[in-house]
Amino acid sequence: MKRSLRLFDVLCLGLNAIVGSGIFLLPDDLYREMGVFSPLAFLLCGLGLAPVAYCYAAAARNHDQTGGPYLYAREAFGTLPAFAVGFMAFATGVLSFAAVSAAAAASVGRIFPALSGPVGLAYVAIGGVILFSALNYLGARPGALTVDSFTIAKFGILAVLVTALVPHLGAADPSVELPRGASGVGAAVFMAVFAAQGFEVIGVPAGESQRPQRDVPIAILGSLFLATALYMIVQSFLVWAYPNLGRESDTPLADAVLAKNTQLGLLIAVGGVISTWGFVAGTALGTPRYLFALSQGRHLPARLASLHPRFESPANAILLTAALTIFFVSFFDYRALIGMSNVTISMQYLTTCLAVAKLQRGRPASKYRVPGGLVLPALGSAMSIWIFSEASLEELGWVALSLSLGGAALLISKRTLSAEPPPP
Repeated sequence: MKRSLRLFDVLCLGLNAIVGSGIFLLPDDLYREMGVFSPLAFLLCGLGLAPVAYCYAAAARNHDQTGGPYLYAREAFGTLPAFAVGFMAFATGVLSFAAVSAAAAASVGRIFPALSGPVGLAYVAIGGVILFSALNYLGARPGALTVDSFTIAKFGILAVLVTALVPHLGAADPSVELPRGASGVGAAVFMAVFAAQGFEVIGVPAGESQRPQRDVPIAILGSLFLATALYMIVQSFLVWAYPNLGRESDTPLADAVLAKNTQLGLLIAVGGVISTWGFVAGTALGTPRYLFALSQGRHLPARLASLHPRFESPANAILLTAALTIFFVSFFDYRALIGMSNVTISMQYLTTCLAVAKLQRGRPASKYRVPGGLVLPALGSAMSIWIFSEASLEELGWVALSLSLGGAALLISKRTLSAEPPPP
């Protein structure tokens, strides 16, 4: 694969994946759980995920090929656990791709009412899937440049919106208490995990990074720390500037800014478009690479690992991902993904932390070592188990269904794999 991604590209990939629509959607939910202390939900989440991020960085230092968590699990535990991790990551990516494409289409419909009907929104969503898949079909570089542009624009608009709240700091006077006690803290941190996840995708296209063993670890840690700081700032400004933050809303940040400055309405709408489509662009880049890695590992047919002769992109994996996303685009909404995504991510996190613990054990000079030896993998594993334990039965059901589909795909693939030559 062509190594065209720079440090800035992989850092933007992580920041774009982390800073998605969560910061526009969740501030009111966090405030109802933790009140004036709600910015600490992001801090606690960032601290809890820091050991996980260190484990991902340690694992990434040892790999320069495409696959991310799938590769880490395969090296430590073998093929079947690795397949489960890789397929779950792919399934979640497809569902996220579909759901956020639908949400992105709705954001376009708010600016152009003529497209706000069911048919118009479906065309916009499907058109977006096709557009961003086509960019990645042309190679990782066009896809990465698109993600870079969306990330820069997203941060610029967030800076303008937050600045608009500065003159109004002190307008709100929240009570200094936890509205729901300790249970509210747990619920808020669980929701914050959804907003903070995304750094785990940075290692997925490592096979297309120029210096993956240096750049990917920097981007993993840097994206988590920068996003956590940004979230805390935005939530703090909302707590102290917007008295109605506790009111249930799908657009709490937009509501707060419009309450102070109605002239920023168009910018808010454009910000929603950029945030959602930016996430779609990043998902279009990362998700097909899981299929590519699973095929290279001989779990799926070798044709999914074939590269385009001109663009050197995983063309067949991109086409299949786009087709599945278009199929699912009408069936899932954004909020339904929060719990399911957290469960699948917790499985990836736990596997990676345990992999680092296993691979550094008994190797004094191991590159898998992280500060504190086994302490950080243990803390990361504990955080992963806690995330999993917070899931509902419905969310666990979705995970079981995804794994069942993955198992069926693996069994079907075995009928043809033995007759196929290994992928190049």
